[in-house]
Amino acid sequence: MKTKKGDIWVSAILYFGLGIIIITILLTAGLPVINKLRDKNIAVQTKNSFQILDANIREVIRGGPGTQRVITLELKRGDFSVDNINSNVKWEFNSKAFLTEPVDECDITTDTGTWVAEGNVKVCTEKSSTKGSYVIKLNLDYNTVAKIDAPVSKISGVGDILVRNNGVDSNTDEIKIGISQI
Repeated sequence: MKTKKGDIWVSAILYFGLGIIIITILLTAGLPVINKLRDKNIAVQTKNSFQILDANIREVIRGGPGTQRVITLELKRGDFSVDNINSNVKWEFNSKAFLTEPVDECDITTDTGTWVAEGNVKVCTEKSSTKGSYVIKLNLDYNTVAKIDAPVSKISGVGDILVRNNGVDSNTDEIKIGISQI
């Protein structure tokens, strides 16, 4: 009678190898979907943060000179910036997902691209040079409401910012809003 010790080891190695192959296939297929969901979640959370930021900035404008608010921004990824010249607050994020129909170019200052307004937050998705990648852009425009003055033009990560009504500029009669990182 023959022993089957060798057969058991061969079977175990084959099952182990088959298990590794199945896990690899599942991860290869699943990771891109998970990354797209993560990117979309980051963009949606940032859009919600922008709506809160906008509500606070408009409240500070209505409150008059000296009014200020501290807002906690949770920017997990992307580039947050303040355009002092055009009085815009912007966020750009390279992503595999998109929030709006992708277009070739999005530029709020030249009104290029299809900007979708969600409240006061304008959203545009630009096609990237890399296939399957996009640049999600969020914008808050205060050009007709107030003059934004931010000493720091780029803010990243999680942190608090101070929004302050600095009063009316005597030369231009525009309300000056200061945004600074705390």
